Amino acid sequence: MTALARRDLLAALFAATAGAALPTLARAGSADPKATLFADLDMAAAARIGQAWLAARPPTTAAVLATRLFPNGRGPEVLLALRRHAAEDFRRGAVFVHRGWRLSDTEGALFALLALETR
Repeated sequence: MTALARRDLLAALFAATAGAALPTLARAGSADPKATLFADLDMAAAARIGQAWLAARPPTTAAVLATRLFPNGRGPEVLLALRRHAAEDFRRGAVFVHRGWRLSDTEGALFALLALETR
């Protein structure tokens, strides 16, 4: 997967977890908007990344991760904050390596949250 495709995947992940930032999906009336957004995403692969991140850290819950990632809720402004946190992680060297992918700790936490929320 190219770096651009990886970033597109992560941007979609950010958007899906932002919830309130997805008024179009909300209006669509889908019972499961994540299923619509991630129709082409290999959820098993995303879950493996999230589980690997979780395995390298003390036990945590979806609630703890949601509070860490979205301290002010899941509104439209969260995307910029998450991107800023991911960039800060890279600058500090706070990275998570999974099968050759270098992810920021924030990106790893987002995959972990997705894995926990889709159980």
